Amino acid sequence: MTVTIPPPPGEQHRRSPFTPTFGATPPTLVGRQQEVNDFAYALDNGPGSKGRATFVTGQRGVGKSVMLSVYSQIAATRGWMSVNESASAGFARKLTEARLPEALEQLDTAHLTTSKTIGVNATVLGVGGGFTNRTESTNTLVPDFRHQLMRTLDILDKNETGLLITLDEVHRSQLDELQEITDAISYAVAQEAPIAFVGAGLPETINGLVNADISTYLRRAERVTLENLTPEDTRLALETPIREAGGEISDAALDLAVEGTGNYPYLVQLVGDESWRAAAGGDIRESHVHAALDTAERSMFRQIHEPMIESLSGREREYLHAMTNDEGRSSTGDIARRMTIDAQHASVYRDRLLTEGVIEPAGRGYVTFAVPYTDSYLRANTGRAQASHAEVAASRERPATRTRQSPGQSRYMQETSPRERLFGGTGRSSSSDSTYQDRQRQQRETRREAGPERER
Repeated sequence: MTVTIPPPPGEQHRRSPFTPTFGATPPTLVGRQQEVNDFAYALDNGPGSKGRATFVTGQRGVGKSVMLSVYSQIAATRGWMSVNESASAGFARKLTEARLPEALEQLDTAHLTTSKTIGVNATVLGVGGGFTNRTESTNTLVPDFRHQLMRTLDILDKNETGLLITLDEVHRSQLDELQEITDAISYAVAQEAPIAFVGAGLPETINGLVNADISTYLRRAERVTLENLTPEDTRLALETPIREAGGEISDAALDLAVEGTGNYPYLVQLVGDESWRAAAGGDIRESHVHAALDTAERSMFRQIHEPMIESLSGREREYLHAMTNDEGRSSTGDIARRMTIDAQHASVYRDRLLTEGVIEPAGRGYVTFAVPYTDSYLRANTGRAQASHAEVAASRERPATRTRQSPGQSRYMQETSPRERLFGGTGRSSSSDSTYQDRQRQQRETRREAGPERER
């Protein structure tokens, strides 16, 4: 088929009001009012307020990066400056050599510059002579974070304002740099300097940092745990932007969209955007939402599940596949038996998956998938669960490769609804692709015949 470029939209075109991009603030922020109020109070209450050191936690897609942006907006309403960085390798150097100097340059230049005569020009007859002046910054780049931080805070304090530092995607792999930053912030707090710090990361990562012997400052930080939205907030987050943008959505379509998102914040934006697109900016009906849910699932696979699963070892993927036979939460003991390893050995993979935010605890001895559609993605790639132990071991030493979907796997995608794949279930697949699942299902039926069904 020949590819053609669509023409630009006409004057009547209405842009989608939704923001299905990670970190982008949604058009209608819902379900986070208490967190906003608490942080505003911390800034208003002066040095020493407990909310001036905060960790934002939550699974992928619940809006951690969005909350960092919102906190920066709150700081701006109080006249504070914000320095924002991601906790990737070298972030301490970037804060020291770039972000804080950038902040200093935005402050009163009277504190930062000086005029210096660097030369004299003259002619033999004295005509055309003069002085050459150049303004040089006294804001030298000193490779010490605390020095730069205290200098910035001193200027801000004199102007009766303050500094917010936000650090996204905090991870244990950068412990030394994190300690350097938080030690300097802790020193500033002890000097009653006008500073606030907010870090964001996955729950197990933040738990590990707080429990590790790194910094008393970190252990005393407030914790904001972001969960999925309530159905009422999800409805508001979908309906309000549509109506404010001049669109309409039927009650039945709205009910379907709310249910289909599972109240997962990222899916709310994604389904809203795809529904708007399917309706071409017009009235949104159930057919548009059905199409949006199908598209949203594929987007989730590409943007979240594929990079998340591909980064895991073979054994970690096998652990996840062993969970796909359960409706809802999975017993860690059952998972170990399905993997034919002892519980202690299986706990190693469980802990890794918890740390990576792929699974989450669901009661003592149980786990569940942390991100919607994870079981659907795994079912569509079920062949990996049947790899031999030799292949699994080898996969640790080489990059993971994608398994091509078989006709049976494609059939599963066609025969199950987005709702079924989002919230789990046994699913359907061809006999050639379901050996692993059928074997586990038969074992469950045998156990039911032998005794009471296990607690779920």
